[in-house]
Amino acid sequence: MACSRDWAAEEGKDHQDYILEPLSLPESPGGISAEEESPYVPCLFCEEYYPISEQNQNLKHMIIKHKLVIADVKLIADFRRYVLYWKKRFTEQPIADFCCIIKTNSETALEDQDNYFLLCDALPEDRELREKLQQQRLKDILDQQQQERYDADFHGICMFCDQLFLGNRSVLVNHMAKDHAFNIGLPDNIVNCKEFLDVLQKKIDSFQCLYCEKTFGDKNKLKDHMRKKQHRKINAKNQEYDRFYIINYLEFGKSWEQVQSEDDQELFHNQEEDWSDWEEHPVCAICLFCEKQTDTTEKLYVHMEDSI
Repeated sequence: MACSRDWAAEEGKDHQDYILEPLSLPESPGGISAEEESPYVPCLFCEEYYPISEQNQNLKHMIIKHKLVIADVKLIADFRRYVLYWKKRFTEQPIADFCCIIKTNSETALEDQDNYFLLCDALPEDRELREKLQQQRLKDILDQQQQERYDADFHGICMFCDQLFLGNRSVLVNHMAKDHAFNIGLPDNIVNCKEFLDVLQKKIDSFQCLYCEKTFGDKNKLKDHMRKKQHRKINAKNQEYDRFYIINYLEFGKSWEQVQSEDDQELFHNQEEDWSDWEEHPVCAICLFCEKQTDTTEKLYVHMEDSI
């Protein structure tokens, strides 16, 4: 593949208005944007719509039918609003003003070549949009966490002993950690806790181990397995759980593993600092009969013999 870029001549223009305007979409008669409230995401170019859960089908459609590739989709905090933004922008200016053009089969005859458009954050406007969507998602998540922190109307059943807990979500989470050695983390590090617990309960109900994710014939076999194998914990590598932990929303484009890795590297770096100025005090031996101290037991023996 060969790649060429033809950015808009107005690169020096301020894109701030472009970024902010589409994030406040026109409202429907009911007061909320019908497009934003919809569970469907439109194609950037035609009238096709796909459910949010079928994002890959939408991306496939845009590649095959419209020859558009969106880079690093996993780093887009709100795919629907991202698409709505660019759908509007593409009606205002030609797509070539924004996208890198990728030529396929560039060494073959012209009739055998295809041009694909790449939409990515190398374009400042795209980068700014992605960052603003990330900031908005973080704000929404922190608001949700704050609401859960003080919510006294939570009710849930322990997935191990079927005991009902009312009040705050922390009561159930702490109960499972203390009484069943099942620790999913501190309540204040979790968001959408009720949904999280529902996901885990469904797996238990289908006799699936939460750690190794093997399925068993009945609940008793599952319980014996999780107890004997010490599998009373979740699989940290399962990205299905990432959305329930605040740490995954804090830094743009970084997962908890990357954040933790950076923390470990910083700790390792600090351990390599120069400790040559550390003054190590010798071990002292103290006389049994007076306050005399020596740096070896041999010297102390001599002192004690002379004192007798």
